[in-house]
Amino acid sequence: MPMRLEDAVLEVQPILDSLSRSDGSGVRVAIIDTGVEHDHPWVGGKLAESYGVMLSEDGRADIEPCEPMDVCGHGTAAAGQVRRVAPEAELISIRVLSETREGSSEALVSALQWVAEQKVDVVNMSLSTLRLALALRIGHAVDDLYAKHVPCICAKGYQQDGRDYPTSFGASIGVTYDALQPAELRYRENDMVEFVAQGVDSVVAWQNGGTRKVTGSSYATPLVSGLVARMLSAHPGLSVFEIKSLLKAYADRYAQGWRADWMSDDKQPVHAG
Repeated sequence: MPMRLEDAVLEVQPILDSLSRSDGSGVRVAIIDTGVEHDHPWVGGKLAESYGVMLSEDGRADIEPCEPMDVCGHGTAAAGQVRRVAPEAELISIRVLSETREGSSEALVSALQWVAEQKVDVVNMSLSTLRLALALRIGHAVDDLYAKHVPCICAKGYQQDGRDYPTSFGASIGVTYDALQPAELRYRENDMVEFVAQGVDSVVAWQNGGTRKVTGSSYATPLVSGLVARMLSAHPGLSVFEIKSLLKAYADRYAQGWRADWMSDDKQPVHAG
């Protein structure tokens, strides 16, 4: 018998309920950023692999294993944020940015293309580009991830107007920030950047085992990546389309007064209980 729409909608409830019993186990999250400090206490020994994009003289980008370090702190912040929500998720670092948080266009595209061929379940990109000339190549790379059911969760840039990439593509999951609760999520109607997470005065992991208070979508995005890792840990095989629908349902729950009880308000990573 064909499934009725109301029956399909009801299936969302048990999936959301299962998040309280999930911790990200079995899920691999790729962090495309400035690298990850492997021995930072907030990373918690969950950095499994570390790579860097090396550019040759002719502009070709090669991705090779590298020392598990962070050149500025930004990638470690993203890793710590993922672990706040999904403490048992496994982290894969792909360094594409420099100490000044800048990187080449070729490095970004190559990292996206490369990660689509790896055993990765979630891609976190706390970065974006405004370069329209790159849009087609980036779009194809994100589409490849989408087809393989790998969500690419991307930060909205600091500029408020115009499109940035890959955040503004429908195949990605775009995130911006506001002053919310740590586990809260909001949905934005009629906007390519559909989700809002906590990113104001967040205390995050940083270089040399330290922390820093920061504001921006860079730090909201990995909270959503952690939430997606939690979903996939409980229900492997979800498509990106299904994940987006679940994120909206989660945001709707919050809007109706529900609160997650599996993530504390403090800044340290917590285990699911």
